[in-house]
Amino acid sequence: MKSRRALRLRKLLELVSSRELRTQEEVKDALIAEGWQVTQSSVSRDIAALRLSKEGGVYVRPTQRTLHPGQAGGHALTAILSESILDSAPAGDALIVLHTPPGEASRVGSAIDRLAYSEVVGTIAGDDTVFVAVRDSAAQKRFLVTLRKLGEDDSDNSTTSTT
Repeated sequence: MKSRRALRLRKLLELVSSRELRTQEEVKDALIAEGWQVTQSSVSRDIAALRLSKEGGVYVRPTQRTLHPGQAGGHALTAILSESILDSAPAGDALIVLHTPPGEASRVGSAIDRLAYSEVVGTIAGDDTVFVAVRDSAAQKRFLVTLRKLGEDDSDNSTTSTT
């Protein structure tokens, strides 16, 4: 089951993709209109977590990830995973379902395939969901731990924005 925060983040990405939201107050009001109970500080944390930026005074989701100079192959691919996977859940004994921002699933699936994790047999990606087939239940557990560690590493580097 998805966490409430992951669901709220998905809704925020949907709103930013479909509306011109110029301030955190507008973002907060849009989320409240969709039935979410949010505060300005939770909106600020969500904007930072999603790495939303402003273009022309309007919040936009990142279309290309900014990688640090010298970050090569594997590091760039793991950066895609840590930045784009909103949540993960086991499904049965040999499947993992990943949720991403809209339009990001293909990049995530491709990154997983190119990283050639030994646990992974293959991926299927839609718009915002990736199915990851793994070898068995033990591989499933190992890969979920790997994904969790990527998310923890990413959250250690995040900062809170007040824009």
